Amino acid sequence: MLKGHRLYQFGEFTLDPVARVLFRNGTPVHMTRRTAETLLVLVEHAGQVLTKDEIMRAVWADRVVDEANLAQNIAVIRKTLNVGKGSPGWIETFPGRGYRLEGPVLTEEVAPALVPAAVADPHNAGPVQRQDLGQLPAGGARRRSTRLTTILLSTAVVVGFFAWWLLSRRMAPPGAAETLSVKPVTRLQGREYHPALSPDGSKLAFLWTEEGAQEPSVWIVQASHPTPSRVSTRLAHYSSPCWSPQGHQLAYLRMTQQHSEIVISEPWGDEWREKIVAVLPSPNYGFDHRLLDWSPDGKLLAVSHPESFGRPPGIWLISLVDGSRRLLTRPGSEATADVDPRFSPDGSTISFLRLLHRSLQEVFMAPVNGSERPRPLTRLGKMISSHDWLADGKTLLIASNQSGEYRLWRQPVQGGPIRPEAIYNEFPIQLSVARRASVLVYAPLHQDRNIWKLGLRDQSWRRVLATTAQDASPVFSPDGQRIVFRSDRSGEEQLWVSDASGLNLVQVTSGNLAPSVGRWAPDGKSLVFNNPRTFDIFLATEQQGGWRIRKLAAQGVHPVISSDGKWIYAGGSQLIRIPVEDGPAQLIRSLRAESLALSPDGRFLYFVREANGTEIWRLELKDGAPVERVVDRLLPSCSSCWAVGRDGLYYLAAKPETLDRQAIYFHPFSSSEKDRLVAEYPEPIWPHGSGPFSLSPSEDSLLVVRVAVSSGDIMRVEPFR
Repeated sequence: MLKGHRLYQFGEFTLDPVARVLFRNGTPVHMTRRTAETLLVLVEHAGQVLTKDEIMRAVWADRVVDEANLAQNIAVIRKTLNVGKGSPGWIETFPGRGYRLEGPVLTEEVAPALVPAAVADPHNAGPVQRQDLGQLPAGGARRRSTRLTTILLSTAVVVGFFAWWLLSRRMAPPGAAETLSVKPVTRLQGREYHPALSPDGSKLAFLWTEEGAQEPSVWIVQASHPTPSRVSTRLAHYSSPCWSPQGHQLAYLRMTQQHSEIVISEPWGDEWREKIVAVLPSPNYGFDHRLLDWSPDGKLLAVSHPESFGRPPGIWLISLVDGSRRLLTRPGSEATADVDPRFSPDGSTISFLRLLHRSLQEVFMAPVNGSERPRPLTRLGKMISSHDWLADGKTLLIASNQSGEYRLWRQPVQGGPIRPEAIYNEFPIQLSVARRASVLVYAPLHQDRNIWKLGLRDQSWRRVLATTAQDASPVFSPDGQRIVFRSDRSGEEQLWVSDASGLNLVQVTSGNLAPSVGRWAPDGKSLVFNNPRTFDIFLATEQQGGWRIRKLAAQGVHPVISSDGKWIYAGGSQLIRIPVEDGPAQLIRSLRAESLALSPDGRFLYFVREANGTEIWRLELKDGAPVERVVDRLLPSCSSCWAVGRDGLYYLAAKPETLDRQAIYFHPFSSSEKDRLVAEYPEPIWPHGSGPFSLSPSEDSLLVVRVAVSSGDIMRVEPFR
């Protein structure tokens, strides 16, 4: 006999346990699959204190995750429900134990035969049987049948998704989670990342940005001394610790605005003694990937660094024998950087990540002797946050989001199917594998970009758009009443429009367009953007009932619409313009341009010429006009962190002390005035993918992106072979 369809109701919410869909007053509420499953466990045990282990075993039965995933899901659920303490749906925390959801919770049992009837006839929902779970308030058992019908109709739409979900769960390796021991190595307040295991697995080096600090420093923890100890002592931006082949020395990068130093450090009594082995030019900023590795024979260091300031970083080989340097890879103009270099166990090959776009990376390989050009190993078309070699030298371990969540995958070097591991996380994963021990460590790199408004008159900060997703690239509409922005809150990056306060959201794009920054037409009824993977340019026009998307017959990057609404200007390897009504592209100037913006009067086109550079340029839109440099101290790699006003330009720059301390400055167009400080930036920005600053039409406020303070522990997995 078929069982009925059960729904859980608490307060104004209804949860469908089959489709994993939450409704508020009959309207579906967006939640990721994992957060919905976490809520379901709490709802099914309303009034009971569930331990963290109990919840994690129920939600991630086939996966290996850490408590950070659970804490993140609880935070998302609280923000989604937005209920007060003591109300149904309130989640109470019991420190050191777990969580409890406040009741009461109802169950409503609907006969299965009534579900298709509800889809066919929304006025024929049929009888409902209710069961009381706990003490109910007076009238709490009464529900309108029309509300239930709406819920069933919405549920029918997502049943197909649930079927896919069941199938995807079966794909996980059976029993994999039970064979691995996963334990935290660090439990520190702040952000811990760039984990690096010594070859024998007994020591772990990592970066730690302490709570309240901005600059990361280098720390180690040993199996024999579990209390972390600090290696670096000077105030600077540190990056990429890696061990020597014997595990007795530690190399890392120390970056200032003037240069980068490669430092080798070794224990000296209770301290660490440093030696600078190479000094490199001014660094780029904002790469959270590992940038350094040590060859198995101990003779070479591989470092990701630009040939010259502002150029895309390639992989350099630096000899520890004679100090010579050799550039092994160049990413080319269509890529942002080559990062995360890793020597193969035999030392003959280097693998690395080529950053093709903020949401697209691939693994490449190159022989150390330079006899062949780098070749792509993967063609996943997704994000890859980290990778490392397994000890056999035949397999790479890759952290990628190709299945939706970040997961570890085994990729044979000589080709063949990629196989999943039972280690997941909601966030990008950084990993390190011990070469002579069956040990793996990984660190989730928490990312949470939110959109803020800075009042330029009183330097006040107000958060406008915030979720646990990535909300970025905000742009004011011409009348200042709306904002277009990019967000992955739906599970994939799309353009959204809200009012100026961040409410009344409407999704503009869908599917696989992978939109870049949205720029408004002067009438505020159209948006132009490009697909950064294909460079195709699209025009989105607002119509009654939605947005119509039209692909134009041209390609370019960061398009903007002219002040008269007739032309679209776009950059890339050259500056072009395209008729809004479509037509062939016309060449304006043969120069590279990105992050385009028009002056308020439409007279000048502003842009940067290098994605990693610090200079902002402008071109007057008339024949024969020269290209003029306007600003030369933009934050490195933050190519769109600026906005043009009538009398000057606002931009983000590093303060004199270090790259990690930043501020917004104003550059007046009047040559008689100097640049002035506008406001301190509260925390370091992640430049790649944060999008442009946007000045309100009244020029009294600035839309920017800030990164929420994050934390995360480093986890140790063993035995891992």
